[in-house]
Amino acid sequence: MSQRRRTYLYKLTSDRGGAPSAPQFPGKPDLLTLSICKPAIRRTAQVGDRILGLTSRALALSEGYPENAVIYAAIVGDAIDAREYYGSRSPFRHRPDCIYAFHRLNGTIEHSGKTPLHADPAYLSRDIGAYPYYKNGRTLLATEFRYFGSEAVRIPERLHGLMQLSEALGQGHRVIEHDGHPLEREVDALFKMLWKLPTRYTPAVVHEEAAGHTPKKRPVPAAVTS
Repeated sequence: MSQRRRTYLYKLTSDRGGAPSAPQFPGKPDLLTLSICKPAIRRTAQVGDRILGLTSRALALSEGYPENAVIYAAIVGDAIDAREYYGSRSPFRHRPDCIYAFHRLNGTIEHSGKTPLHADPAYLSRDIGAYPYYKNGRTLLATEFRYFGSEAVRIPERLHGLMQLSEALGQGHRVIEHDGHPLEREVDALFKMLWKLPTRYTPAVVHEEAAGHTPKKRPVPAAVTS
């Protein structure tokens, strides 16, 4: 595994294959991408950082996922901006999370319309960010990953520090800095355990919203009348 820097942890409220996206395509190398949702992680994670996507109470109640379990683990191998990932010549256009289109002539990004995934305009600012910088539009790529989906792997009880962190984790994410952090050894042990297991894959086509609820729409100002 690659040299690690930090580990990001967060809980998934939905697991449909859009975030993360780890489909298997014949003739193409395995790749996990995080291109929509969790913009704070996508903006800041660097090559070598690790990500742990954990089960939430919502997934446990609605779909029977085990609690305090790992849906996926990944090591960031690269990061590219929205213009590259969603460009017309992007090598990622076939991926189910490549749902936006970058228009080189005017520099705008809009939903491609090829899928209902995040088609509601309310998702755009969270997924991509504002024109012209699109600070939220960074996509993380990982060739080193393990995805388990509904067969999420429980955090062993012997890793009691990570178990406590998982139980206390709500919305948002936590970061473990690997500079002597008390949980560093537990994270290392968990990744070593997960890497002994075979990975599974997400769907190659995503038909439904892939993560969380639709963001709240901003109220439309009332029309001004003279």
